[in-house]
Parts: sequence; structure tokens; C-alpha cells
Amino acid sequence: MFLVEKRFEYVIKVEGKEVWKGLNPTKVYDQIVKKYPKKKVSIAWRTKEKILVCVWI
Repeated sequence: MFLVEKRFEYVIKVEGKEVWKGLNPTKVYDQIVKKYPKKKVSIAWRTKEKILVCVWI
């Protein structure tokens, strides 16, 4: 069995507040947008070095 080192994780933020983190944002993104319809939702990814890269949608 191979152990895969976690090199990054995705982060979804609503109005700058982290509401989700994990490896597959496509599974939860639509649910979060529906839950916060008039809010600014952004997706970012964080490397193992704790560098945060943001993308606003």
C-alpha cells in the first residue's frame, strides 16, 4: 500500500471566512453557493508549506 503525502488542500471561503477544506471542492461547491446565494464565495488552495492561493468567482 502506498502512502500519499498530502501536498495541498482546497479551501472554500464565504466573505473571507473559511467554511470548508478538503481535496475535492467540486462535490461541495454548488451546495455552498446555494446556501449563501448573495455572498462572495472564493476557492483557494493551500500548500503543505501553508501558502494560500485564492481565486475569486
